[in-house]
Formats: sequence, structure tokens, C-alpha cells
Amino acid sequence: MNAHYGYSKSPKVKHPELNDVKAGDPLLVIKFSEEDLQELQERVLRQKMDELFEEPSTYEDEEND
Repeated sequence: MNAHYGYSKSPKVKHPELNDVKAGDPLLVIKFSEEDLQELQERVLRQKMDELFEEPSTYEDEEND
């Protein structure tokens, strides 16, 4: 992680969160490698699967009369 100093007044992409940022304000920049992104994606998928199987089933057996 690196702190980025010298925020540009005209960034390529303007986000609403940056409206109050003034030129020269420090920004935190995080760069992910392809390996980091792959690992993160795998963790997200594992967590989704775990949550899916932890939820109680909404399926109810019908009683045979």
C-alpha cells in the first residue's frame, strides 16, 4: 500500500467520493497483483458456498394424505 500525494484536479475518472478532496490531499492507493485477485475471488466464492449451505432450507416436504 502506498500513500499517493498530489491528487490531480482533473482525474481520468471522477467519483462522487472525491468531490471534497482538494489538490495535494494524500490518498491511499492499493495495487493488487493477478495472484492477489485470483486468491480473493476464490475466497469470495468459498464464502458464498459456505453461506449457501448454512442457510436453512425453505423447501418443506408435502404431507401425503
